[in-house]
Amino acid sequence: MEINASQVKELREKTGLGMMICKQALIDANGDMALAMENLRKQGQTTAAKRAGKAVKEGIVTIVSEPACSIVYEVNSETDFVARNDDFIDFVKKLGTLLIENKPSNLDAAKAIQSPLIGDVSVENRVTELIGKIGENITFRRYAKIDANIQNERIFSYLHGNGKIGVLVKLQADKELDSPAMAALGKDLAMQVAAASPIAVDRDSVSPEVIAKEKEIYNTQAQTSGKPEKIWDKIVEGKLAKFFQEFTLLEQGFIKNPDISIIDRIKETEKETGAKVKVLSFIRFELGAEE
Repeated sequence: MEINASQVKELREKTGLGMMICKQALIDANGDMALAMENLRKQGQTTAAKRAGKAVKEGIVTIVSEPACSIVYEVNSETDFVARNDDFIDFVKKLGTLLIENKPSNLDAAKAIQSPLIGDVSVENRVTELIGKIGENITFRRYAKIDANIQNERIFSYLHGNGKIGVLVKLQADKELDSPAMAALGKDLAMQVAAASPIAVDRDSVSPEVIAKEKEIYNTQAQTSGKPEKIWDKIVEGKLAKFFQEFTLLEQGFIKNPDISIIDRIKETEKETGAKVKVLSFIRFELGAEE
């Protein structure tokens, strides 16, 4: 059966695959567009199964935002070479558009999004097609969303190292939300999270399980320190305080001026603007890092 250029063009638009691959798929399917698409997906799934065990630590972390919503997501590949591939880059860009349009509640919902923008298939199936085309394992690995009440909240973002680290920080303030001073604070806090990798906003936000584990470690250290038992509790308290200073955002030393804490940096903005500022939450994605 003769396959014409318009058929090939249609299949290319639906799948994003190359001209020769699409033409051969149509020939093998005797011109049946649906069967050709199904066969291409099967080929992609075969490649995906073969590559499933390959580590995917490269890729990119990306952020897309609207005033009331910001999203950070990570798409991985086996090699940096593929992360610079035009098809990979195009998919990541289109994925961002779909995510901010649909605002899915979680990663599974994000993978289930279906759109003409990616050939009328789901995001998950489009990834499978890309694996078949590129020949390397690719994963849409992580997704997170922060929503904001634009009346008294703003989300600030920061991307480091061309997509190696992505950060979102949500602040609340009673005024001056769109002032240059607040924007500078938001950027400073997002950069702080990127550089210092805190685990929580403040002491109250650290999980009881983490605190219990740290206390257990410090108790063992105190008991084997050779120091009197009567000061063991003080040793534990001191070590726990240092833990909070290192790993909670508000108590960390400010990376731009280690002589002050992040709490002090926030107070500077409060003094400048007359606003009361609160850090509500943050998200930090580092490319290839374990959650």
